[in-house]
This record gives sequence, structure tokens and C-alpha cells, in this order.
Amino acid sequence: MNGKKLTKLLDILNYSAELLKSNNIKDARLNVELMLCEALKCDRMRLYLDFDKPLNTAETGLFKSFLKRRLDHEPLQYILGKTNFYGYDILVNPSVLIPRQETEILAELIINHVRNNVKTDISILEIGTGSGCLTVAIAKELEKYGKKFGINSYDISLSALKTAEQNLKMNNVDNCVRLSQCNFLTLDCIENNLDYLILNPPYIPAQDIDSLDPEVRKYEPVSALTDGLDGLSFFRKAIEIIKEHKLTTLFSEIGYAQKESIENILLSYGINNYKFFKDYNGINRVLQVN
Repeated sequence: MNGKKLTKLLDILNYSAELLKSNNIKDARLNVELMLCEALKCDRMRLYLDFDKPLNTAETGLFKSFLKRRLDHEPLQYILGKTNFYGYDILVNPSVLIPRQETEILAELIINHVRNNVKTDISILEIGTGSGCLTVAIAKELEKYGKKFGINSYDISLSALKTAEQNLKMNNVDNCVRLSQCNFLTLDCIENNLDYLILNPPYIPAQDIDSLDPEVRKYEPVSALTDGLDGLSFFRKAIEIIKEHKLTTLFSEIGYAQKESIENILLSYGINNYKFFKDYNGINRVLQVN
């Protein structure tokens, strides 16, 4: 590959892993293994059981296309067209953000809170559904606990909503979720008797976009990363809504070093019943407002 006549699986794996590593791509060998698994439609164990197997022309061509894209630093999840979130398979493409591990903390907090809610029929509004990963995780887990619920999920991007619809259907939760195209920042009113407002907003300040990792900056949708301003527009709108409509609970993912700014917004609205939760790196990552 790249002029080398490699045909056997293990040779291709070893060579490609070194190639990615030399181009400063993290977890190079794992990346190659997963791309080979996708090209060959097999699991990782099979790669090593069949290490002496030659690839056919179609398999070689497909893997080469994957490798080229990865060398261009396109995210692995976009190349594979899928990822895993909270134990569920999620389809992804460049119209949606790639689900982050940190967002699983948000999912777990929401699931536990709703599960312990004494109300029998729970109404949830999610803003910024993207791929639908958070909705899928919440719906699947609440079904396990026998909770009766309904989720409305909004996104401004029609392409994102189409991806979310695919993921809801693939995970068999499309019957309890309603998707809608909506600009949250211009939303005048919300449904009555809403129990939870869930926010996974574009919280990166516009001035920080150029400093992001190229894999994020070049490939992920900018409108899902930043509000084009200070990264706090969606928080202000959400807090305005929960204050006006006297909602029970807000859960939101927040950005790095935004805790103080968000606290100031909360206090300016006279809200003092809130908590922050940290991620795996000790960074404040989730806001809960009661």
C-alpha cells in the first residue's frame, strides 16, 4: 500500500498501523483493526485467526479508501459510519456531532433522575438532538425500568433529524419519541406540564473554534459546536424558559470553564437550586437545575 505490494492481512495491518502512527494518529493499530473489520465484515478476533489470509480486490480497495480518509484525519466514526453510545449502536455522518464519552455522564444522570421520579407519566423535551444518541439511551433505559414517558426532540438541522430518525428506528424507540425541526433560540412557548428540559447545546465560544483539534474543526458541523457567539446563548434561553414556565428540572452539558458564567446567569434569574457534575477528567461537565 502506497507502492508496497501487500496482500496478507497481518502485513497490511502492521504496515497501516505504522503509517497512521507516523502521521500522529492516536490508537493507530486499533483504528486499522476497526477499518479492516468494516472492510472485511468480520470481528477483530477474526483478523488474527485469519492473519495469513490475502485480501481480495474489493476488500483491498475499500480498506485503502478508509486508510486514505484516516490519513487525512477524518474521524474514524465518520469513516465507519457508526459508533457506540451508552452501549447502543449509533449511526453518524458529517451532519451530526460524534457522540462523546462525557455525554454518557449526562445520560446516566438523566436516566437515574427520571427513574426515581415518583410521577407515573414523564414528559421530556430535548434540545439539540443531533444523532439522537442521548434520546436513544434515555428511551432504551427507561423502557427497561418500565417508566411511562414521552420525548420531544428538537434540532435546527433537517439532516441531523434524518440521522436521528434512523437511529431511533434502528434501536426500536421511534414509537415514544417525536422529532421536530426547531430553532430553540426563537422558540416562544413550550408544551404545558413538561417535566424535563434536556440541553446538549453548541457551547464552544466562536473565538475558540480555530484552536480545536483539526479532526473536530474540519469535519464536524460548526453549527453543532458553537452558537457563533460566546457559547452561552442556549443556556440563557433555557434558563429563561424554565423560569417563565416553572419547569421542574433542567439537565445540560456545559463547556470547559463555563461554570462561573452559567452560575452568574442562574443567579441573575434568582435561581439558586442547581448542581454541577464533573466528568472523568475532573472538569465541570453537567448542569442540573431544579
